[in-house]
Amino acid sequence: MEEEEAAAREVVMDKDVKKKIKETVKKILKRSSLLEITEIKAREEASSELDLDLSRDPYKLIVREAVDSFIEKAITKIETEMGKLHTQIVEDVDGVSTKKTTTAAKKNKKKKKKKTKKVVEEEEEEEEITAASSSV
Repeated sequence: MEEEEAAAREVVMDKDVKKKIKETVKKILKRSSLLEITEIKAREEASSELDLDLSRDPYKLIVREAVDSFIEKAITKIETEMGKLHTQIVEDVDGVSTKKTTTAAKKNKKKKKKKTKKVVEEEEEEEEITAASSSV
């Protein structure tokens, strides 16, 4: 008799339902404030959207996995961005050229390479004249 009750409580779930639950939870998390959303709120909202009681054991675990996965990815992204910001701030404070400046310099070098030899020679002559007149 106990086995029948346990079987009745057991929920059969296919891969499509599991995938739909995970997608719905992810969609909810994307549009929510990560400072305010909780697993319970996400589960309740997904339950409402899917018209399915996700507070039951097998569903509850799927929601938890989706929330944990989303949070892990968000943390990784935040850490990466914070690292970039830290590097940018340090470069700005130290007066070191930034990536953008370096990229601009590389583009200018490519443009110079494209110029004809004659134009390059003329520019060099102008630089020599400027240098000579400033030293006098």
